[in-house]
Amino acid sequence: MRILHTSDWHLGRRFEQEPLEADQRRALEWLVDLVAAERVDLVVVAGDVYDRALPAEEAVTLLDDALDALVGAGATVLLVPGNHDSARRLGFGAGRQALGGVRVVADTRVKPEPWVFEAGTERVAVVAVPFLDPLTAPAPTPAADGSPRPRTHQHVLEDALAAGRAGLAGLAGVPSIAVAHAFVAGGMSSDSEKLLAVGGADVVDAAVFDGFDYVALGHLHRPQTVGAGGRIAYSGSLLPYSFSEDHGKSVRLLEVSGGAVTDVTDVPIPVGRPVVTLEGRLDDLLVDPACEPFVDAWVAVRLTDDTVQVQPMERLRGRFPHAVNVRYAPSRAGSPGTPSFEAARVEARAPDALVLDFLEEVRGRPPGEPERALVVDAVARAVAARTVGGEP
Repeated sequence: MRILHTSDWHLGRRFEQEPLEADQRRALEWLVDLVAAERVDLVVVAGDVYDRALPAEEAVTLLDDALDALVGAGATVLLVPGNHDSARRLGFGAGRQALGGVRVVADTRVKPEPWVFEAGTERVAVVAVPFLDPLTAPAPTPAADGSPRPRTHQHVLEDALAAGRAGLAGLAGVPSIAVAHAFVAGGMSSDSEKLLAVGGADVVDAAVFDGFDYVALGHLHRPQTVGAGGRIAYSGSLLPYSFSEDHGKSVRLLEVSGGAVTDVTDVPIPVGRPVVTLEGRLDDLLVDPACEPFVDAWVAVRLTDDTVQVQPMERLRGRFPHAVNVRYAPSRAGSPGTPSFEAARVEARAPDALVLDFLEEVRGRPPGEPERALVVDAVARAVAARTVGGEP
């Protein structure tokens, strides 16, 4: 039996406001080809199928096409929602979808039970847990002394896995796989991942997965294993979704033989645009041969020019068509590459003061009093709107 572990497709996402639908479609087509070539029996998608709870129509169509193609390639598909997904929307029609080879485990009110999947002479017991918001999931069971346990992701996930683990008792000799969407302690995160909870309540100890032969995780976008033995693993996201994701992307292929998980292989994803952050003077970046490998990448630029450049983005896109982010990294005169002030000092300053400094640098004169008043008022309104609205 062959099982493919993937996660964090984030269908419908944009990269710095640039659409990713074509890139995601190519990545999913590659995934379907891999499933067919490797004769994969079961595809496990460990959450964050969509990028938002209310996905765009294009994202829904993309998922629909991908699921049809994966089933057409000979695989059964198992999905759980992640923290980006709406469990109710993703789980709509789950019973009917199961008849067509797509199993969606999305009901957070039901205690997980092992699902025995069979292919050929092999069987595997899968305990799939949808993402559980500690504030809305069933309250954690009381501690041994009867006292209530705090609502943390650790506690609600412990309870769910304990229920699933209890169902494994009658399946001796059948290898077990847990599927979850969680931030396991020791994992390396990226800039594009949302917190699962606040105040550290999102972190889960690897020990909650004790007893499972393999743990297929989603949430962290870097392919990695957590803890010893490589048993607990993140497949990582389908594509890079931030400039911090300058690592390779992959999926994991599991082999089940003789009643055990006998082999796990990381399969690199060869499609998708890489990301790179370039730093230097604008004129140098436009001609430097060392930058040639990055002309088709998503590019962020940190300019070290001592003066503000004219239309830097337009000029950069003449060489790097997918440049999406340009900022200045000022340097002291006579000391190229050395920051003119520490980042900590910048962060400590008031936002309106930074805007006024920028205006003075660009225009070569201090803003007048009417201009200062406009800036102070505009920044105050923006801060108030962000505070009321939450995420900008």
